[in-house]
Amino acid sequence: MLPSFTFLRPLVLASGMLLLASCGNQPVKPDNAQASPATLSVEEINTLLTDAEASTGEERNRLLLQAAQAMLQSGELDWARNTLSKISLAGLSAEHYFTVNMLNADVALASGRQFIARRYLWDEHFEQVLSAQPLNSQISARTKRAALLYDLAEYRFVVGERILLDRLLEQAPDAQLARDANQDALWQALMELPLKDLQLEARMQSNPEAKGWFTLAALSKNNQTNMRLQLESVENWALNWPEHPASLRLPADLQLLKQLVAEKPQKIAVLLPLSGQYAQASQAIRDGLMAAYYGLAAQGDALPDLQYYDTEGRDINALFDEVVTQGAQLVIGPLSKENIDELALRPSLPVPTLALNYAEHQVGLTDGLYQFGLAVEDEARQVAERAWRDGHRRALILAPDGGWGDRNVDTFAATWQALGGTLAGDYRFKTQKDYSRMIAEAMDVTQSKERASHIRGILGQSLEFEPRPRKDIDLIFLVARPAEARQIKPTLAYHYAGKIPVYATSHIYNGVDDANADRDMNGIRFTTLPWFFDGASEEKPLMDAYVNGSAAFERLYALGVDAFHVYPRLRQLAQVRQAHYYGNTGRLNLDQQHRIVREQTWAQFKGGKAYATPTVSYEDTESF
Repeated sequence: MLPSFTFLRPLVLASGMLLLASCGNQPVKPDNAQASPATLSVEEINTLLTDAEASTGEERNRLLLQAAQAMLQSGELDWARNTLSKISLAGLSAEHYFTVNMLNADVALASGRQFIARRYLWDEHFEQVLSAQPLNSQISARTKRAALLYDLAEYRFVVGERILLDRLLEQAPDAQLARDANQDALWQALMELPLKDLQLEARMQSNPEAKGWFTLAALSKNNQTNMRLQLESVENWALNWPEHPASLRLPADLQLLKQLVAEKPQKIAVLLPLSGQYAQASQAIRDGLMAAYYGLAAQGDALPDLQYYDTEGRDINALFDEVVTQGAQLVIGPLSKENIDELALRPSLPVPTLALNYAEHQVGLTDGLYQFGLAVEDEARQVAERAWRDGHRRALILAPDGGWGDRNVDTFAATWQALGGTLAGDYRFKTQKDYSRMIAEAMDVTQSKERASHIRGILGQSLEFEPRPRKDIDLIFLVARPAEARQIKPTLAYHYAGKIPVYATSHIYNGVDDANADRDMNGIRFTTLPWFFDGASEEKPLMDAYVNGSAAFERLYALGVDAFHVYPRLRQLAQVRQAHYYGNTGRLNLDQQHRIVREQTWAQFKGGKAYATPTVSYEDTESF
C-alpha cells in the first residue's frame, strides 16, 4: 500500500468549502477503457446501448462504459453524462467503479466543471479502489489529479500527489522520460508556493523525500535575486541530500546556474529617454534598477558596470551600435515601442537586449531581443482566465472609450470567448456624466421602467414595480482607474447590480490605501503587482525610504527592479520551458516570441482596503 501524506487530502477547508477553479490540461484517458472508442459511429454506439439494455450485471456496466467512452471521445458530453448516470454504483466492481469515476471526471473537465471532476477523483470509495488498480491505471489517475490540483492552485498538494506518482513511475518499464517530466512538474508546483510556506514545510515535513524537495525549493527561491548565493545553496543542499531524486537529477533551471554565474554580463548599457516627454517614467525605472543594484552590493557581490544613455532625439540603431562598440555585453532598453520596432527589424542583435516594452509591429523573431513590459493585455487575459475558473460564464464589460480601453476589452473578449464564455454586452464611458446612463442601459433598468409604465397605461391602474438586474449576467469586467471605479461601483448598486461580481485590472489600485475613498469599491477583485503586497521584496522598503516618488510610478519602480534581476536569467528562461522568475511585477516566463509574460497576484477590496487573496475563490456552487 502506498504511504500516506497528510498534505495529500485537499478535499475540504476548515470552513467546509472547496476551492473553485478550472483545469487547463487535457483530460487523461483511463487506461482500462476500450481500445479506439473514437472510431465508433453513432450507429455502433446505439448498438452498444441496445445490447446494454438487454444485459445485466457486469456485462451491462461494461457495455455502458464502452459507449460512454466513445461518446466522450466524440465530444458528446451530455450523452456521455446521461449514459454514465444509468450505471448503478451499488455492488459495482472495483474496476468498473474506478472507470466510472474517471470517465465522469473527464466529462466534467471537458465541460469546464472542475468542482465536479474533483469530487469524482477524491471520492472516498475511489480512494479505496485506486491503489488496487493496475499500475498504468494508477498512473493515469494520479496524473489527472495532479494536473487538476495544479490548475486549482493547490500547489502544496500537487507536491504530494507527484511524489506518489514518481514512485509509481519508478516501477513502470521505459518510463524515465515520464518520470523526468513528473519531477519537472513537481518542481514547478513547489516554486509557485510563497517562500514562507516553503520554509515552513521544510521544517515541518517528516517524510524525507518531501522534506528534501521543500528544502531545495526554499533555498532556491530565497536566493533567486542572487545567482551566486543560489548556486552555493543548491550545491550545499546536494551534499546533504546525495540520494534524493532532485540530487540525482537537478531541476532543469538549476542545472544552468553554474554556467549563468560564470557568464553573467559585467558591462551593461541602459537605453532610456532620460529627457523629454518620458523622462519621469525613465527616472522611475532607473530608480528601480539602482535599488536592485545596491541591494546586490549589500550582499557583497561583484557589481556590473551600468552605463545610462539618453535615447531622446537619437537614432536608436546608431546608439545601439555605439554602445556595443564601446563594449556593452548586454543592453537594457529601449523603452518606446517605436525604438523596439526598429531593433526588431534586424534579424539578430550582437548582444542580449532586454527591451522594456513590446514591439508594435514585429514580424519575425529577432535573435537576441527579449521584450519585457507592463502590458495591459497580460492583465486582461488573466482576468478572463480567473473569472472563468471562478465559475462565471456570462460577462458584461464596462470600460473607457479609446485606445487603452480597447486594448483591455479586445484581449479580455478574445480570451473569454476562446474559453467558451458569453459576452452579454460592451459599454463604454468618456466622463463621469456617462456612468449612470451607461449602467442603467447595461442593466436594462431604463427599458424595464418603460415596460412597467406601458403596462400601467394599458391597465389604467397603479402597479407595484421593482426593477431587477439582468439574469443573463454573472460577471462584470471593469476597466477603470481609482477615481472612476469609486463612482462606478456604487452606481452599479444604485441600478440593482450591486451583487454581481466585479473583476478589474490593476489600474483600479495605485498602491495607496484610502479606506474612506475606497470603501465604495468593496468586493471588487483585481489582478495586481506583487510589489504592493509581497513583504519579501528587498527593494520596496529601500524605495519607500529613499525615493520621494509618486504612487503613479510604483509599477515602473517594480519594472526596473525586475529588469535588473531578470537580465542574468534570460538564457535560463529561454532554454527551460518551465522556468519562471517570481518577481515584483508577477510570475515571469518567456514565450516563443521571447516576450516575457506576467502572471500577477490577486487582491480584493474589503473595508476600504486592498488585501491579497488566494489564487482561486473559496466557493463551490456547482452541482452534479
